[in-house]
Amino acid sequence: MITLIRDAAILTLDAGDTFLARGHVLVRDGVIAAVAEGDHAGAETPDTIVDGTDRLVAPGLVNAHMHSQSSTMAGFGDRLSHPAFMWLTQAHTSRRTRDEIRLAVLLAAWGMITSGTTAAIDHFPGQRFTAADMDAVLAAWEETGLRAALAMRFFDGAFADIFPDAPLPDELKARMAAVEILKPQGVDELRDLMGDTIARWHGRAGRLSVFPAPSNPDRCTDAALRLCAELAEQHDTGIHTHLLETRKQARIAAEKYGETAVRHLETLGVLSARWSCAHSIWLDDADIDLMAARGTVAVLNPESNARLGTGLACAPKMMRRGVTLALGTDGASANDNMVLHEAMRAVATSHRAGEPDRSRWISARDALRMATTGGATALRCPGLGSITPGAPADLVLYRLDTPWWTPLNDPVAQLVFAETGGAVDTVMIAGRIVLDRGRITTFDTDTLVREVRAMAASLRRRNADLFAVATDIAEVVP
Repeated sequence: MITLIRDAAILTLDAGDTFLARGHVLVRDGVIAAVAEGDHAGAETPDTIVDGTDRLVAPGLVNAHMHSQSSTMAGFGDRLSHPAFMWLTQAHTSRRTRDEIRLAVLLAAWGMITSGTTAAIDHFPGQRFTAADMDAVLAAWEETGLRAALAMRFFDGAFADIFPDAPLPDELKARMAAVEILKPQGVDELRDLMGDTIARWHGRAGRLSVFPAPSNPDRCTDAALRLCAELAEQHDTGIHTHLLETRKQARIAAEKYGETAVRHLETLGVLSARWSCAHSIWLDDADIDLMAARGTVAVLNPESNARLGTGLACAPKMMRRGVTLALGTDGASANDNMVLHEAMRAVATSHRAGEPDRSRWISARDALRMATTGGATALRCPGLGSITPGAPADLVLYRLDTPWWTPLNDPVAQLVFAETGGAVDTVMIAGRIVLDRGRITTFDTDTLVREVRAMAASLRRRNADLFAVATDIAEVVP
């Protein structure tokens, strides 16, 4: 299959940051075959021609940390404590059927594709899981056409950080402890579940990956963390986790290990370039240097951290010390949308007021690199994030006849500071057009809207006990 994008402005993001005011991109069998200025003069006859007039072609963005299960939760609460937020998330996302898992994935994919994201790491689910759950979520990602890594989120220890420090009524503590979905899964069960899922799905369709993924290191035993390294080495996968999102998690790690969470992973001999670590807020200088030395990716989530008040990752320092940085939106429960352009703008601007030396600011190019090649590193997809021959053909066409692109001044700065995702017109993933002039081609969004609304109402009835617990915690914990 050969597709030609012609007469377009092209932001290649290659090693030389080449920009073509008018050029073409030739895609063959899902891979970029050629990119050049002017018209295509080759002998090949394209099967499909995409008119790029008044369009900018740019690499697709990589959302390196999100949660498909919370895609239904935009605007669900404000000014919540972290424990109340986490319990409300459980209430909204637990006990779903296979079809409800699919609907949540499609909703997340719709939000990402239409705002320029072509690849994602899905940290799923937030509870105990079964092989059927894994098959449901992976089949749904295959249906969307997105490039996705399923990070199988597990825990075999206590979810201690979501139990409030404030005194709780005995009756409420009993209801919290009785929730079956938060009971740990044993290492032997996890070895079979995760190993089988990786063996059956990793590499499917050339777009799907499957990673072992601790919910958080301090929610897991050392045996489970070693299991992650073992499975990742055996199947050549990445490892994805939350890491030190809250001050309380840092305190729990210090009490549990007698050292920081990062140094404990090093002590266990498992810290490596396979790891991508969402949030990475409560790090000290030694942690940062260790992550840089091991090639571990820090996945920043500036909007969700600000929304929940959990802290501000020291991104400029991490960048200066050589840590590979990627970007994520987090789930819609914490960030309300899947628009990675907003995360780019946030990471580039959130530190500036406190840093008088402008040379130490994160630039627009730095932020865009995090959302493209940084994310590609976390996803373990070489070549992704640039428009160069041999790279995967994950491309986004932005309309230039919109207010924030008129006139075209600096495409990098406008992508980061001006674009909202609203100018996305056409999206190609692995050479396949999944958004055609604003219309999703891989699933029916009208049907999706109706079914998601019905699902949300059903879950509120089904999970009434969890909603009651979350409401009571919100009243107790200010």
